[in-house]
Amino acid sequence: MKFNEFISALDGGLKHAYLLCGEENYFVDKAREEIFARLDIDAKSELMTFDGDAKPALSTIINAIDSTPFFGNRNVVLVKNADKIFGGDTKSSRLESVLRDMQPKNFVVFTAKAVDKRRKFYKLVSQHGAVLDAEPLRPWEVNDWLNAKLKSLGKSMTRDAYQHFNERLGILPKISLWDLDNELDKVALNVAGRQITADDLRRNLLAPAEVSNFALTDAIDDRKLTKALYLLRIQERFAANILSVTALLASHVRRLIRARFFMARGIKGRKLGEPLEMNPFIAQRVGAAAETYPTKLLEEVLVDIAEADYKLKTGRGGVELLERIFVKLCRR
Repeated sequence: MKFNEFISALDGGLKHAYLLCGEENYFVDKAREEIFARLDIDAKSELMTFDGDAKPALSTIINAIDSTPFFGNRNVVLVKNADKIFGGDTKSSRLESVLRDMQPKNFVVFTAKAVDKRRKFYKLVSQHGAVLDAEPLRPWEVNDWLNAKLKSLGKSMTRDAYQHFNERLGILPKISLWDLDNELDKVALNVAGRQITADDLRRNLLAPAEVSNFALTDAIDDRKLTKALYLLRIQERFAANILSVTALLASHVRRLIRARFFMARGIKGRKLGEPLEMNPFIAQRVGAAAETYPTKLLEEVLVDIAEADYKLKTGRGGVELLERIFVKLCRR
């Protein structure tokens, strides 16, 4: 189940076994918190925690899951990194027996980054409990989460704020909901009224626009070489940021190449959103920018970026490698 469906299912009553798996820690953490809140457990007397990274004995964990509560109203076991323990199909017969006949006051929550759905462990928890598939949201999937977050903050966004938010988000290769959650909390604290505007986001959300990577790729697409080089120099102050710029630039060039590929086949404007797997509004902007680049140049630059990335990581070059690429793109 996806997160919203999973949380709604809790209203129908708690299961005795849960598997919370996936790369989006935000969903895993929130689901675990919700389960524990509904159980109203005393963490000191009713919760026992195991971590698969510490390689606890399988028998010890199963004994804990099946033990009778003595000092609390219930027995709750949390098994982190469960895939490190239950990743295979071996030694699962006793676990199956325990999960099938859980004691009325016993509950277990397994968490894991990834679990093979073909394995017996996944099937066992699916059959006798419930599974959360906590996959990361794509930029175009975030609106439901955003609206729920704004509602919890007692805030709303103006139309221009939604547009600016989607622009910022759409350029990111990956979304961290915990980071986004914290940033929106910060925005809400700094906005006195109920409505959040685009200017509020520019002042408070993530990095200021003038030093963001989003502004940097925009400057390159707009052929504003002086601005692009200035923004690169700002990022140069932090070594890790330069590698991030390289990765972002490679991702942007790949998107431009893909956009040109689909546009040559008659897919244009917001319709590019689906094949590019992007928010349609951002896809339209990428398409408009892609029209200004020759495909051959983009393919050459992608090779240049790969070479620059290698040299930067091995200490064989500096920021001048990226400067040359910026010049090449802006003078197209």
